[in-house]
Amino acid sequence: MEIKTTTNSLFDPYAAGLDKSTEARNETRLKARAEGTGTEASQGDTVTVSQDALLLTEARRAAQSAPDVRSEKVEALRIQVANGTYKPDSKLIAASLVREEPGLFKI
Repeated sequence: MEIKTTTNSLFDPYAAGLDKSTEARNETRLKARAEGTGTEASQGDTVTVSQDALLLTEARRAAQSAPDVRSEKVEALRIQVANGTYKPDSKLIAASLVREEPGLFKI
């Protein structure tokens, strides 16, 4: 079974422009220093991204670069199913469903 990611750049507002804005800001600073003009305050508005947003962006990039399939685990489960030794823990599965999807059981 193949699982495809459905996330898009609209979900991560910082990732799309973060690198570009940092690069542009650095270029502006270098030009100002080379020309010897004014202070950074005279360059216009500045934007600061919170540390939490930077960490979230870094975590998202790490997750997206991780492999989609853990081949070793899939192969181990495939062998267990083929041998008839695969015994899923239904209580553990139910507990995970309740924990991850609290609204699932509301009527």
